[in-house]
Amino acid sequence: MGKVLVFLAGLLAGAALAHVASKTPAGARVFAVVNGVTDEFVAALSDSYRARLAEAE
Repeated sequence: MGKVLVFLAGLLAGAALAHVASKTPAGARVFAVVNGVTDEFVAALSDSYRARLAEAE
């Protein structure tokens, strides 16, 4: 039970730190890059999935 509490405390601390960091100009740039890379990855994954579905039909 203690390990779960430590994990949850770390998760909350990380979320709070990310929230504070995103308010700075440098933090906003980092999150913009991360969001851009994530969007590209999700788009490529979606395109691949749709192509596989089209092959199966």
